[in-house]
Amino acid sequence: MSKRTITWLTIAVIILAGSTILCALRWNAWFVMPPEPVWTGDTLSTRFVTFRDDTIYACQSADTLTTVVLGDVHNTLTHSDYLRISEQCPEMQCYAQLGDFVEREQFYYKQLLMRELQGTPFECLPMLACAGNHEYTKGVNRQLPESWYESFPMPQNGPSFGKGSTYFVDFRNLRFVVIDTEDPQLLSDFTRLNAWAKQAISTACQPWVAVLMHRPVYASRRGRVNPDIWMSLVYALDDADVIFSGHDHTYARRGDGVSEDNESHEPVWISLTSTTKARTPKNHSRMDTIVAGGPFYEQMRVTRHELTLRTFGLDADCIDSLTLYKR
Repeated sequence: MSKRTITWLTIAVIILAGSTILCALRWNAWFVMPPEPVWTGDTLSTRFVTFRDDTIYACQSADTLTTVVLGDVHNTLTHSDYLRISEQCPEMQCYAQLGDFVEREQFYYKQLLMRELQGTPFECLPMLACAGNHEYTKGVNRQLPESWYESFPMPQNGPSFGKGSTYFVDFRNLRFVVIDTEDPQLLSDFTRLNAWAKQAISTACQPWVAVLMHRPVYASRRGRVNPDIWMSLVYALDDADVIFSGHDHTYARRGDGVSEDNESHEPVWISLTSTTKARTPKNHSRMDTIVAGGPFYEQMRVTRHELTLRTFGLDADCIDSLTLYKR
């Protein structure tokens, strides 16, 4: 064997060994998490507080709750983008995201972003996080890495197989139900998820229920429907008022929330993206309104009798709006 061959084999072994060591150490773990923000202010004055071991209640002193929902981010939103959102929504009291906030194992993006957002409204706002497929590890036994739970410490009131990633949070007039659509892998998991989602929605004391999930029940791009998700959740979410999902990288809406008697309504299904990695929607989807491009975000204002949805681009243009009413 020639010296050149031996040299190249040695280099290859060093590269492979180094890659293995870096993966084992999860190189992004070298980034130290910033201290958890203290949620203070006139709107949300405490952290999420547990009552009776099963209810997470966010203290809210104002009658109107204003929140922002972000779709897939994929590490693409910058400090200036978040400042622009906060300028367009000065009354924002919390925000939510629909999964794929970061790419696999790149949780340093969230850590560095939180440092950059110090001194901005986002520094002390509570976040409701949803897990996406890009945050799960690949392979047969897919799972969320520990760095996800460290980056997004969420309530622990979900089903046994989804602790910390499937949960609900109560506000004065709104219950947020967050569903991890990546976690169920066995048929029994989907059955239990169906039962848990029904119970979380039906037991809400608030007049409004909003559901957050990553994979959609009704896809806005043909061929993107996950049969397991559809069969498990399509009827379980009937009593919710609005259902947000990401994954498809488009903005789409199904339903207008108005029934014939104008006293009740069907759920409004919204697919949302907040990344510049937009996808072209396909024809024959089961969503009613489709807008290609992005990024977009949703502003939701909730009172006891009204829930208003407004969809914005980062250029402050409103591309869609809808108001639901309850007596």
